[in-house]
Amino acid sequence: MSSLTNKETEILLVLVKEFSVDYNPHTISKMVKMSHAGAFKAMKELERKGFIRGKKIGRANFYKLNLEDYYVFRTIETLLINEAREKAQRWLFEFKELAEHSEILVIFGSTLKNANAAKDIDILIVLKNKEYDEVMRLIKEKNKILLKPIHPVVQTPNDLENNLKAKQEVVLDILKTGYVLHGCDKLLEVVKNVSSR
Repeated sequence: MSSLTNKETEILLVLVKEFSVDYNPHTISKMVKMSHAGAFKAMKELERKGFIRGKKIGRANFYKLNLEDYYVFRTIETLLINEAREKAQRWLFEFKELAEHSEILVIFGSTLKNANAAKDIDILIVLKNKEYDEVMRLIKEKNKILLKPIHPVVQTPNDLENNLKAKQEVVLDILKTGYVLHGCDKLLEVVKNVSSR
């Protein structure tokens, strides 16, 4: 398969981070700051490459990721990993130990927008089985050395899936604005399961 353009990459990241929203070229063009014609062309190319599938509703085509395809799944996983490395490098290092005891870690909130003005460090933690006590111990230790306290949003894998199915706004916003520090593959599995229903 051929490589992705920067705009195609942006479109794919929007589609995964806002998987519960139906996007067509007109609506996605605003998100990725390109013309309607450019967005139409990019989405047609992504559809041709097998990354997305279109569904005609009325006169418009709406697109969703094709996460059933192994190559697409792994490409999106790589895009999420690269995004975290580019935009949240410090936090990848800072929460490395916490990642060992969790299924998924997503940093979000004001610390990403303006670290100096932020009052705390918001992080979604999807726990591994029976790791709650260890995760809380690690957070307590981190809070002793970090300048700002960690504000954890703790969930089980079932909690996350149920909240996404119910389109719980807080969790959807975390995925939309946050960066996945750990567990991109597990998060994509949840998104795939929720999207396919």
